[in-house]
Amino acid sequence: MPMLLLMIGKKLPTPNSDKSRAGAQLPKFSRAGNPTPNFHGKRRRHSILAFEMVRLDRAAAEPLHQQLYRQIRDELTSASFNNNSSRLPSSRDLALELGVSRFTVNVAFSRLHAEGYLESKIGSGTFAAKPLPENFLRARTAKAEPQIERPPRLSERVRNIPDHRVGRQFDFGIAGPPGVSFVPAVAALDEFPIDIWERLRAQVLAQKGAHLLQYASSRGDPDLRKALATYLCDHRGARCHPDQIIVTAGTQQAMMISAMALVNRGEVAWIEDPGFYQARRTFGFAGANVVPRPVDQEGITIARPSKKRSPKIIYVTPSHQFPLGMTMSLARRTALIDFARACDAYIFEDDHNSEFRYTGPPLPCLQGLDKVGRVIYSGTLSKILYPSLRLGYIVAPQQLVEPMIKIRAVMDQHSPAIDQATLARFLTEGFFLTHIKRMRKLYSDRRDFFIEQFKKMLGKYFILEIPEAGLHFVAWVRQKDQMRVITRVCTDIGIRPSPLSSCFMKVEPKPALTFGFAAWSRAQIREGLGKFAATLYSKLN
Repeated sequence: MPMLLLMIGKKLPTPNSDKSRAGAQLPKFSRAGNPTPNFHGKRRRHSILAFEMVRLDRAAAEPLHQQLYRQIRDELTSASFNNNSSRLPSSRDLALELGVSRFTVNVAFSRLHAEGYLESKIGSGTFAAKPLPENFLRARTAKAEPQIERPPRLSERVRNIPDHRVGRQFDFGIAGPPGVSFVPAVAALDEFPIDIWERLRAQVLAQKGAHLLQYASSRGDPDLRKALATYLCDHRGARCHPDQIIVTAGTQQAMMISAMALVNRGEVAWIEDPGFYQARRTFGFAGANVVPRPVDQEGITIARPSKKRSPKIIYVTPSHQFPLGMTMSLARRTALIDFARACDAYIFEDDHNSEFRYTGPPLPCLQGLDKVGRVIYSGTLSKILYPSLRLGYIVAPQQLVEPMIKIRAVMDQHSPAIDQATLARFLTEGFFLTHIKRMRKLYSDRRDFFIEQFKKMLGKYFILEIPEAGLHFVAWVRQKDQMRVITRVCTDIGIRPSPLSSCFMKVEPKPALTFGFAAWSRAQIREGLGKFAATLYSKLN
């Protein structure tokens, strides 16, 4: 049963070109249907239209020319093509490929011409008509009998995701389109040492070669886990071994793995209120009953109301509370570990931005105080290096390591092996610490300049709260009734500080915005704040 399989994109020599007239042979087709390249003839401007499969059955009662007509017509009406991919093969080529007479092909082509499916262009060949006859029929049918699409029946899990983006809003990452936007917690990516990173990447590829192209361990690269354990013990005060470390695709995946390991559907997860909005999304998506817990100047409050279910997991940001910026006191840390042990819960410590502290050395992590195996420590490289790297890690209590590795294997097996190996070299050769020190100095300078300019230009409208660490500020609106105008001005001029209210679940917040500062130079900060202040002044005065 002959079959035609012609592929879009293959250029064929023009039959009526000089070399064709001189006797150049038409291209031969392989058994797979691909034309053998002819590098000596001229190349056509248009590609051959692909008829994915034309099957002619010589035993059928239907004549061959009728089968061919019908199948080509169906291919034309169902295909997707443009002006550069709408030319049909010649009748001679098609007859040769199908093993039928040229007369059979010409009869089919003639009928397709007559019915408006094909059109000829002198000196160029035969093309699919534009528009096809079916287009007119579809248009009339659509007007006469409009079809109503039913929305899909989505799961409650999806419907409950507190994410209101639509359409083009998904085209950008969470930081939005480029520009001076003052989005919180965005790093200065233009300062990343790409040349060093690429050199190390080339070295690990040369050294390990195809080994890095294989499926990798769900634990993570052993050299990276060893380097991370050394760094965390020396610089974050952690108590861990490389075997306790699981490499993840970032903090959100670390939260999901922890929730899947510990929380059954409907069981309780405590999170700080206000807190990291992605924690609320992630634990809720995992099926937990997310319970907001207020924070005070010492951190999350832990007194459990009577007759309320105990949490199975408690999410905290002790080194730098997000978004308010306070540091959890030693007394509260000790009490939290004791509480978790008493109610058989685990603490998820999100140690974001702890490296960027501007008054004194970084504070040791909560995990370093844990002697009973109740703290799951999580870190990410997104803010230190760059977000699209998508590498983070969990330091798990020993009894949770293997269950968490199994969950990671079910999710997506592992993070990219080449990136893990490159990061391991970046850590062990000292570039990681050098980069942190350089960025801490840069961010400190931008932070001080932002504070100076903001107070001078916008102090009339906001009270700027100055934390000891992190990559953002909270600016409290002085007059509550101005918040609507302030929000509209931000939209109009294209800046995107986040409303603090997005971080609250239960507590009614005072109006405030969170501003990022780290990603922009002094000149950009001055220009962006100046534009904001001038527009705000024109609207409120």
